[in-house]
This record gives sequence, structure tokens and C-alpha cells, in this order.
Amino acid sequence: MSVTRFSLISSLALFAAACATTTQDTADIPAKTPSAPAAPVYVLSDLQGANSATLGDLLGEPALTRREGNGEYRRYALTTCTLIIILYPDEMGVQKVAQVDATATTSNADKPDLDDCLAAG
Repeated sequence: MSVTRFSLISSLALFAAACATTTQDTADIPAKTPSAPAAPVYVLSDLQGANSATLGDLLGEPALTRREGNGEYRRYALTTCTLIIILYPDEMGVQKVAQVDATATTSNADKPDLDDCLAAG
């Protein structure tokens, strides 16, 4: 028998063995339980009233910061959306979160739900 023919026969035998299946009673297979949903990355209460330092610790550097009058606009790029945060000074002059909103990451996408945006992180 030539080496080429022997190689071909060996390859076919290995292929057939790889395709062989075994039967197993499905009662022996443990049922998979669905995994618990992941905890949200952020929740709105984490952000409401937070100062600039807390925002930096929580969200890192914003993709964009713009000051307008006494207010400050910050935009953060999250995994599924863009987070918009507006800060205004409180009665002591400390910049604090006054408004939080979510926008789509592209102009042709629908506006995302704020809680879903925060939860995805």
C-alpha cells in the first residue's frame, strides 16, 4: 500500500470517528439554570447631586466638557449610549449634578432609556 493511499485511508477513518456521536439519556443531563442578571454598572442615585470629584471617581474623564455661564456640560461615552450630565453650583458654590440624560451614540439611533443606559455602563 502506498504512503499516499495509507494517509488517505487514515484521514477518512479519523474523520469518521470524529463524526460519530454517542447517545445519552437526556435525564442524565443536568438542567441549566438561567444566570442571574448582572448588577447595573451605574444607577441614577449614584449621580444625582454628585460633585465634580465624585463624578470623576465614578465615570472617569468626560469625552467633552463645556462651561456655559455658571453651569458645566459633560458628555461621557458609555458602552451603549452617551451620558449627558449638567452641573450647576449649589448654594455653597460647589458644582453638583443638576441633570442627567442619555442620548444615542449615533444620530440615526433612537434615544435610549436613561436607566438602561446607566445599567449597561
